[in-house]
Formats: sequence, C-alpha cells, structure tokens
Amino acid sequence: MPPIQVPHFILNLDLCTLSYQLYHQSLTLPLDPWFDITARSGTDRRTNVCTFTHEYAKLLGAPGAPSTNPRKGFYSGPAAARGWAGGNLTLDPILTNYKQINPKLPMITRDGAKFLAAQAPGYVVDGMRLVEGARYVGKPTNFPAGNTEIFPICDYPGGDDHLVVFEGGTGVVGQSEPAWSLMGYVLWRKTTTGFDVHIVFRGSRSGAALGRTVLQAQSVIGQARGNADWVTDLGGTEQMGSPLLSRVGTMTKGFALAMPTMLGTIKAACKRIAQVNGAAPQNIFVTGHSLGAALASQFASAALIGSFGDQLRQELPAWPWQTTHLVAYAQPIPGNPLWSYTYNIYGSSDSIWVKGDAVVEATSKRIVKWVTDVGEHCGAQVQLKKIEGCSDNVHETFVIRGALVRDASAVRAMPPEVAGITPWAAYDTFSKMLAGQPSSYVYPGAAAPNIVTERNLRSVLLGCGIGLEFERWLEEVYIKMITDKSSYRGPHLQGTLDQRKLAVVQAIARMKVLAPSTNHQEALKNLTADLEIIKGELGTESEEEFICLAMILNYYQKTTLTLTELNLVPSIRKILESRLNQA
Repeated sequence: MPPIQVPHFILNLDLCTLSYQLYHQSLTLPLDPWFDITARSGTDRRTNVCTFTHEYAKLLGAPGAPSTNPRKGFYSGPAAARGWAGGNLTLDPILTNYKQINPKLPMITRDGAKFLAAQAPGYVVDGMRLVEGARYVGKPTNFPAGNTEIFPICDYPGGDDHLVVFEGGTGVVGQSEPAWSLMGYVLWRKTTTGFDVHIVFRGSRSGAALGRTVLQAQSVIGQARGNADWVTDLGGTEQMGSPLLSRVGTMTKGFALAMPTMLGTIKAACKRIAQVNGAAPQNIFVTGHSLGAALASQFASAALIGSFGDQLRQELPAWPWQTTHLVAYAQPIPGNPLWSYTYNIYGSSDSIWVKGDAVVEATSKRIVKWVTDVGEHCGAQVQLKKIEGCSDNVHETFVIRGALVRDASAVRAMPPEVAGITPWAAYDTFSKMLAGQPSSYVYPGAAAPNIVTERNLRSVLLGCGIGLEFERWLEEVYIKMITDKSSYRGPHLQGTLDQRKLAVVQAIARMKVLAPSTNHQEALKNLTADLEIIKGELGTESEEEFICLAMILNYYQKTTLTLTELNLVPSIRKILESRLNQA
C-alpha cells in the first residue's frame, strides 16, 4: 500500500509524538517514573526513594547481574545503571531500558496527575521494518564521542522504514555529568517519490509536581538538581559560544551543554541507516517539540553552520545536508539574534506554536527579557490560533496537532488516518483510559482515543516489564524507604515499620510465582487479600493506591485473568477507578 500524503507540518508533529511514545515505553516504573506519588511534605520520603534508586542502579549496572534478567545490559539513567563509574547523584535517577520500546504498541504512564496514553498514527508506524538503537559502549569522556554501537530492538515482517533510536544526556551544568536516556531517533521513511530522513528529538517530561521540579532544576538560587530534563530546560537563561554547533553567535547554554552528548549517537544512527539502505535520502527533516525543538534547532545549526557539519558532510557526503529543513514546535530560544540571523541565511526552518504559549513567546522582544540573556528564535514564525472549546495547555502536542488539522482541513479534506484519530490523550483514572474516556481535548469528528484496551494491554505491560521491574523495585528500593524512619512525620515504632515491610515482602512472594497457568480463583483471592493488607498500611493513601494498581497490573500481565474478572471484585475496581492523587 503506497504511503498517504500528509502535510509535512502534521507529519513531523506526529513523529514528535512517536519520540515521546518511545521514551515513555523505555521507563521501567511507568506508573510513577518521576517519584511524584512517593513524595510527602515534611519527610525525606522522596529523597530516600531517589537515594535508594541510585543504589539500585549500581546493581542493575553490575557485570553479570542479575543474570536472570532478559533486559540486562540495556538499563540507563544514572551512569551506574550502565556500569560506569562516577555519575551525578544530584539528578533524579529515572531508570530506563532501551530494549522495551516497540513503535507498534502504545505507551502508558502517569504524568501530571493524569494517566497518559500515546500511539503514533498508523501511517507513521505501520511501515516499520527495522528498529535499532545507537548508544555508547563505554562512558564517553569528551564530545562528540565515537565509541558507539548499534543494537537490535524490533524486526517486523514487511515494511520499508528503518528507525534507529539514539541516546544522549540532559542535566549538564558546567562540568557535571548528565543523566542518560533515549533522546530521539533517526527515521528512514518511504514517501510517494522515494525516501526521506527525519531526525527527531523528544521533549522533556517531569510529572505533576512542577513547582518542586522547577525550584530544584533552576541554578539561580542554589545548585541545579532534580529532573535532568528540566535542569537542561532552565539552563536557558544564559548564552554560550559553541563552535561545534555554530561558528557565529552564541547558543542557549542548557541545550548547548546537552546537544554534544548525543551528536556521536546521532551520527552513528545516520551511518547505520546509510549502510543498510544504500541510496541517499531525497530530503532531511529535523524536528522536535519543546525541549526537542530547541535540540532540533541546535542540531540543524550544527549541521549547517557548526564545525560538526564538517564531520557529517565528510562521513555522509551523499546526504543533502545543505538543504536540511527544520520544523520546530513550541520552540524555546535556541540562540542569540546574531546566530538566528545567520542560521536563517543558510537554513530553511519553520517555528510553529499556538498563540499564548509562554515557552515560545518568552523571546528577546517579549515577556522575560529580564530573566534571560538576549535570545531569538529562528525560521519562519507560524503562530496558530487557539482552538475553540479547548482548555488544555496550548504547549501540548495534541493541541498543536488539533490546530494544524483544523487549518489544513480548511484548505483540503484530510484523510481519516490523519483527522480521524487522537494519538495522545490524558485520563483521570486507569479505568477511563481503558474505556477511551479522556479528560483532554479530542479533535471534533475524531474517534474516541481507545489507545490502550484489553486487546493490547497485556502486550503493553509485558513490553515495559511491569512484573519483573516492579517486583525488583519493591525489593531494592521501596522496602528500604518504608523502613527508614526519616520517611515519616514524627516518631514511628520499629515494630510498625517491620510490619509494613512484611506486608510488602509477602505480596512480592505471591507475585513472583504467578504464571499463565495460575488458577484464577486462587489469584483473585491472594490479590484481594494483599490489597486489603496494603491499604492503610504504608503511610499515604495515594502511595498505597499506586502500589495496589501496580500489583493488579502485575497479576493481569502474568496470568490469564480478564479485566472483567478483575472489575467484578469491588476492591480491585475501586483502585482501577482511583485518581491516585498525591498527598
């Protein structure tokens, strides 16, 4: 089936959605990846979780351990998870595993006090043939680093498209080390006239506790720490020279410190695609949303007016780097006015956002000149009108997509594969997610976002390793946290803490023996009993509900229980319908 024709503004935004999808799939604790639910004011609860997770990362990165883990060797986040010395203990230890990604499955996570689900449109992912990854084989000591390797992830029957994800680092301040994660991908994509290459960067994710995240990540008052992506985002208050990225002008510092960490893996991904697919692409697009838009802008700059472009033209001489087109969505400030002026001479680019987006409208001519060094956007500025009836944050990808589809549909009818779907949605509860009842905006006429359903839920949970990862995290992190007295307000008897530990240990033991052959009645009996013990035992209601939900999903993934059977049990149904609001 030939590829459908999609306006490139919409296509590249849907590729940004895929970058978020793949990143969220890599998270090993998707129900609370940013440790929001375990936070409690007046205690060291979240601090303890982060401390013990950093220690757990050392175990994951230890040579040969754990030998029974099929994901061994592909963990990332803190340097210790890679088996590397050093690292940055001031950054949140957000653990990922690159082997968990699968473009043809949706992602689920909990972010911003909502459950999120995303699945890039079929016209983007259905043509995938090969999915690989590019990462560093040893700890890089300078950038751009060349000690990279390509590793396999997915191999689909049929298809023409080839995707290679690449890793990089965020959270760099001065000479500090980054946290490592999947930062984007390079896609070799079939078109109606040949093949194009898309180099796509993901944006930042931080969870619900945005006030705490911003306070920790800024470096104006105290040392920047916490969420690595936001440390990079809030490094946007200064400019710095970086000939690697641009021989002219200056670049926004936070992004310019992060970008070199991924140049080596991006180049490795491009070379792998050239090796496998032979002919040069007709076009090169570079795109990203939010943080990803800033990184995309600086990479396009590196390719066109930076010294790194010399390497690209030397090692991939047949590729049309000189006509690289940048499409930036909700773009923060990438560099200063001289850089912007120069880039616009050599580069073709569009900056697209919805009116009212403070991230974009904070330029040298607008809101926060008093906060930032003088900076400027690049390319043709495309401001979209707000969507009538949409109350969601105009910065979100699905809001920008709705505005683009609205405007494109006014010119010509969009195919149902484009206008008739909702690739990203937020839900109040897990049950509402399964029922396709979002709290977020849905484009008029588009189908309800039944992204995660009983049909694919078990595969999604298996992909993120909800059983293995959750059980090991409980053992290595959570039990240590709930038995540490600093995790509580006021004094707690050791006997009480020991009782809480026993409740979790017993629940883990029962989860570990679950299998497809497990008797349904016995499984429901054990699960119900453990839920009753956990509820009211761990210290905070939201945290108990989070643990209970993860237990329910573990039982579902490892057995052949159905959602109908689970919902028939009142205590289970109550958890599935819970908002898991933080204390």
